Amino acid sequence: MSEFDGDASAARSDDPEDPDSPDSRNAMDEAAYRWSMPRIPEGVIASRQRVRDAMLAWGEPEERTETAVLLVSELVTNSVRYSARSATVRCCLRRTCSRITIQVWDAGGDGVPSQRRPPACETDPDGGPRVDLSERGRGLLIVTALAADWGTSQEAGGRLVWADL
Repeated sequence: MSEFDGDASAARSDDPEDPDSPDSRNAMDEAAYRWSMPRIPEGVIASRQRVRDAMLAWGEPEERTETAVLLVSELVTNSVRYSARSATVRCCLRRTCSRITIQVWDAGGDGVPSQRRPPACETDPDGGPRVDLSERGRGLLIVTALAADWGTSQEAGGRLVWADL
């Protein structure tokens, strides 16, 4: 998965065959930032700051920036918590003229998360509204609510989770 090779915070390839090469696309139409970090909680904080800095550099509106920051926070947190085999988490923030894509790769764990969409109304067995006060297990529901689309795949010996704005 060459997209995640290297640890540069703003990576561009000089290879004309690489789709990220400035020679193979209009630099104004697409930009990408890539980074890697150890699979530790502090990586979530660093990822939020990288996304905020990139979005600011691209001139993205504050609301869209905050949505991207929250999405990367949820995706990287899941990698930190659930990818027992991964020592490193690799990320890519890509901007095209019409969307922002966030990608998070890790070595995987127990399966690939599913795209669960909450039912219109969840109720407890007694018929009352479901109230879930737990502080865990809602990350992908947040991703579902905020992202235009998101998904997962097994790639390059690991798991890739992506979200589009």
